[in-house]
Amino acid sequence: MISSNNNESENENKIKSHLKPLPDGSYEIYKNELKSFYYVLAAFLFALISIYFLKSGYRIIGNIFLAGFAGAAIIALKMVLFKKTILTINDKFIVITPLVGTPEQVLWDDITGFNEIRDKRNHYIAVMINDPESVLETQTNKLVYKVMHHNIKLYGTPYIIQTDTLSAHRREILNLLHKFQDEYLEKGVL
Repeated sequence: MISSNNNESENENKIKSHLKPLPDGSYEIYKNELKSFYYVLAAFLFALISIYFLKSGYRIIGNIFLAGFAGAAIIALKMVLFKKTILTINDKFIVITPLVGTPEQVLWDDITGFNEIRDKRNHYIAVMINDPESVLETQTNKLVYKVMHHNIKLYGTPYIIQTDTLSAHRREILNLLHKFQDEYLEKGVL
């Protein structure tokens, strides 16, 4: 067990920091365009495969693949072209920019903690809040409402940050979030 703890601390030391504070002390975490490019490439490859099925006479399968992966290509292109800043952290709140919908501002008053989630090969950070159901009441976009409701059912919070496509490592982001939360709690604001 002692060697595994040493290995964990060595792995954390190997993580190169990509986070640099802005002049006002806040942090902005951007998406990694290279990782997003892989998603775009995969979507286009699947679209080409669907075209192959269409030409081979498998029209139903080809149409299903074409519709699904054309939608994935549009979403992947949107990831590459728009919404460069995914997460903004400062001493008053954090701003989470989801793939669908508008950026969501979460005050430190409402945040109770953070959980790291691993779902198959994807890594997420769940932002745990006091009253997740109250967030749903303010949503007017039906798609965002459904995504948040699904997140509450699975993870207990509407705010999930996918860390695989970000420019910083997930542990580095989680440590930064814990640092800001601890500083906020030390101020005695709560």
